[in-house]
Amino acid sequence: MTNDFLLNVRGEQKYRDQEPDVIELTTEASLTGEDGVLFLRYAESELTGLQGTDTIFELHQNKVVLRRVGAVASEMVFIPGQVHQSLYNTEEGALLITIRTTAVEDEMTMGGGSLHVAYEISIEGLGMGTINYWLTVRPKRPEK
Repeated sequence: MTNDFLLNVRGEQKYRDQEPDVIELTTEASLTGEDGVLFLRYAESELTGLQGTDTIFELHQNKVVLRRVGAVASEMVFIPGQVHQSLYNTEEGALLITIRTTAVEDEMTMGGGSLHVAYEISIEGLGMGTINYWLTVRPKRPEK
């Protein structure tokens, strides 16, 4: 895996009766493609609380899959208007996560681009709030 891209991630989490929690980071990432699917991969850091975990976004034509492998393991499938359940495995145990995707805007190509994913989240059946991710990917060295 070569980290030939810079990834800017802006995440906004709004949980019940709380002010939105916004996190923004820039990190190195790889962007590859296979059979019409783009794979955006980066290593999490202490800033996100997921150190020791790799995050992979699979960008399909009609859906986005977010996979985390390592210290935290999970898979979430984003298709606007649909509900997806999965286990979120951590060192402390597993939690049942339910998401309902409200938006997916995929403008990614092999040269970079942007992705926006928005969803409502429930943990163990309890509605928690909404989450938005905005990702921007650009080559480390612009093409001449």
